[in-house]
Amino acid sequence: MTPHQRAALWLSKVPPAVSGQSGHSTTYTAAVGLVHGFQLSEGDALALLSSWNQYCQPPWTDRELTHKLREAASKSHSKPAGHLLQSGVSPSTAPFDITKVSFKRPSPAVAPDPQASEFKRFLQAAFAPTEVVCICDAVEEGRPVTAGSFIPIEEWIARFDDPASRILSPEREGIFVRINPFKPNLYSGSDNDVSAYRHVLVEFDDKPKAEQEKLFRDSGLPITVLIDSGGKSIHAWVRVDAPNRKEWDIRRDIIYSSIPGIDAKNKNPSRYSRLPGAWRSPNSQQKLLATNLGSESWEDYLTSRETDDDKSTVVSIKDLMSFDSSNDPDNLIGQRWLTRGSSMIVSGGTGIGKSSLMMQIVIQWALGKDFFGIAPVRPLKIGVIQAENDKGDLAEAFQGVGFGLNLSGGDMKMLQQQLEFRTEAVRTGDQFLAYARRFIHKSKLDVIVADPLFSYFGGDLSDQGEVSVFLRNKLQPILQETKVAWIWMHHISKAQRKDGEPLTTMELAHAGFGSSELANWAREIAVLNEVGQSKPRRFQLAFCKRGSRLQSNSLHLQHSPKGILWDQWNPMLMTGAELKEKKPFPRGKGSR
Repeated sequence: MTPHQRAALWLSKVPPAVSGQSGHSTTYTAAVGLVHGFQLSEGDALALLSSWNQYCQPPWTDRELTHKLREAASKSHSKPAGHLLQSGVSPSTAPFDITKVSFKRPSPAVAPDPQASEFKRFLQAAFAPTEVVCICDAVEEGRPVTAGSFIPIEEWIARFDDPASRILSPEREGIFVRINPFKPNLYSGSDNDVSAYRHVLVEFDDKPKAEQEKLFRDSGLPITVLIDSGGKSIHAWVRVDAPNRKEWDIRRDIIYSSIPGIDAKNKNPSRYSRLPGAWRSPNSQQKLLATNLGSESWEDYLTSRETDDDKSTVVSIKDLMSFDSSNDPDNLIGQRWLTRGSSMIVSGGTGIGKSSLMMQIVIQWALGKDFFGIAPVRPLKIGVIQAENDKGDLAEAFQGVGFGLNLSGGDMKMLQQQLEFRTEAVRTGDQFLAYARRFIHKSKLDVIVADPLFSYFGGDLSDQGEVSVFLRNKLQPILQETKVAWIWMHHISKAQRKDGEPLTTMELAHAGFGSSELANWAREIAVLNEVGQSKPRRFQLAFCKRGSRLQSNSLHLQHSPKGILWDQWNPMLMTGAELKEKKPFPRGKGSR
């Protein structure tokens, strides 16, 4: 290890300076260790000291840090120069990554007094001495209407730690407090004015309060305070101790992915929460439920999370040998063609009847019947969210398919229990996924269809990074949690080469508009493509990835002359002219 690497490890053990607690002496000691004990240059020492400084309360300016280093370099010391180079750090042959060195911010120095008021215990648990805290008591219709008041923690306690104070009076509409401390003399309440990226606010928007509290207590997250908002939610201040805003965003997203259903609107470090000890109404108080729950630090939480993940992902040889694929409890359709937590994308050109095709599929599967040989293991509970058809369009498709299939009164009664439709044309991205997750849970769905992907992605479908994060990091955890099978309806421009030759199975799988990550992520890709120019219009529905699990890796379908319905057709009965016009899909088998 180089002297610079040794110095970084040494400095990570030095507690950051806290104003009022010998902060000058602590910083000078750190400076002496770097320039004298490890003999670093001023530039190298300043780079390390600047990282350490982000956790000081409050942080020093660069000018002050440079002064400390020059003072340490100019004075004489009792120990010889370089004395720390051979002490305090054990030699190691393992690769060293200096970016992994973690400078830890101390927890608020004053332990909450168990006999103190909720107001005081809360402030002492969440903030350190001298830190500036923002509280807002200007509330209208349940919302803060000003930036709030920015006062050091000691002054808040001295002025308002009294049950009779106006801050804690029952004759109010609730009091708000920002989740992180602020820089002195900067009172706009903006994210840029935050002095320490310590907390992320986490709450739910669709669970009973008892369930919310249990989820937080069982999560293992390092929670500084747990607050009953006095309304429908429990607020958790999760301690992330991030060195900067970028890292704070990363840690926030890790938290959001760890507990599905978290309210996604709390995405900034200057966010308001509810102040414990205050009243939301004469009959509803904002309460402090607990302090210092879960892991002791963010690093400890990540370590425990990785350990738990390791346990949950272990699949033994015994598990593999004893698995009965013919009796898989997670199977939904076909021979493990679609299973719980799996996904499919159905792509096709505009105006060819994808919506009526999906209507026929979901009706059959909801009744427990096969769609031209593709059979569910039982009647499935199916939900459809769509954005392109109004109620009349949906009604025409449903009535047309229902009439063509000769549905009985018993069938219709069953469909009322097994099939639900929702029209959603506003939510996209995270908001759409949260909406879909609520739908899945509320209706206990086996399968959900979202039509079309364009309407709900909320980003650039050609950007592989965006698509990957959306599907793998945001949607996939919902599928794992709910065990629902997800089907996207998607658009395709032309399933044909410029030279007129038919596409290969692999080319078809990637023919949908957007990044190739779509095809890589989905368990199955189905592509609907018109063949020839016959009447009625004829199509092939190719299954590009797991068609070998079905009776055939493609279906020959046509618009029924009876109305809004799909029929099968036999390519062996085509006329000579039709055969000449037809450009068939390849016959290559999909993978297992």
